[in-house]
Amino acid sequence: MREYKFKRGYKATTERLEEMLKKHFGEFKKDGDKYIVSFGAMEEMVAWIENKKLYVETKTNKNVPDDVALETIKKYNKFLEDLTGYTAKERRKHMMKEVEEG
Repeated sequence: MREYKFKRGYKATTERLEEMLKKHFGEFKKDGDKYIVSFGAMEEMVAWIENKKLYVETKTNKNVPDDVALETIKKYNKFLEDLTGYTAKERRKHMMKEVEEG
């Protein structure tokens, strides 16, 4: 499971989460307060917002062609950037900082 913070000015709301899921993945299922998506190499992505943070769990299929895997990664990163306001590079930097502190 991954945890993502939201950049100042980016709202941590389920409405925005739904909007970004539709924009990037087309459709999603809802199970309680969790949103479930399947796309490309992601067999299942479960996302939810709790305490003003985004939480994501993914299950991937490693037996997909390279172009499908690459497209999935690009789409996932763009989804996270549009939702949280942080680029992949910024998210990595935050994660490394937390590992060093933790």
